[in-house]
Amino acid sequence: MRNIALLLICLFLANCSPDDPTTDNPTDDPEIVIKPNPLEGLPDEGPIRFDNPTIGQRSYYAYFKATYDNTTKNVNFEYTTDTLVLAITRQDADHWIVKEFLTDGSASNLPSGGVWSGWADSVFVRHLRVDSDSIYFTRPASANLFSFLFVGEKRKFPLQLVTDSTPLNPGCLPTFGYSSEEWMQYTLDYTQFGQTFNHLNDYFDYREMAGDGLGFMYVYSPSSGIVRWTWVSAWEIFDAEGWDLVPK
Repeated sequence: MRNIALLLICLFLANCSPDDPTTDNPTDDPEIVIKPNPLEGLPDEGPIRFDNPTIGQRSYYAYFKATYDNTTKNVNFEYTTDTLVLAITRQDADHWIVKEFLTDGSASNLPSGGVWSGWADSVFVRHLRVDSDSIYFTRPASANLFSFLFVGEKRKFPLQLVTDSTPLNPGCLPTFGYSSEEWMQYTLDYTQFGQTFNHLNDYFDYREMAGDGLGFMYVYSPSSGIVRWTWVSAWEIFDAEGWDLVPK
């Protein structure tokens, strides 16, 4: 009888083994995906700065849609709960490794879905290089062409703050309308989510509109990194989408 009892105990323990797919172990559930944390093990060095990039810097952004009313000349902003993180995770030779990803609490990560549901689990990679003249974001050879911020192969804009010889953009707004040009503006004393920025560069690159593409605006400063960026479609020139920097 003693041997039978021992045999039954062994069988019971074997049936409860974690290797048994019938046990209640959430890591064995094919419906549960554990997404790696791109910031794991990195120090929190605050928002990204172009004048002093450092591993661990990360900036957070809120997604919005903006609509221009051609009658009233007003622009209406609508925000969602999608939050994007732009983080410096490594330094290689003459450039920094930058990753973009949505936070777990973003609308597009929830079962109800959102604008970015198709990319909710994605982590996009770009290279950042800064010299005395310019800021460069380039796509690594193996990286996806798509990006939340920098669609395509390369984005380049001036590092230094532009002078008042360029047009003033008081509202820090994209150009609603068609263009196929590249140009600069600047914004003074702009307040966003309670944070005021004294002087910002507004870099516009609408050249892709010539081929029915998108017109981009990047608003930034050397010390604040990217504060706002937007895109306008050649097919919907009174609608813009974009991301706004939010304080941590």
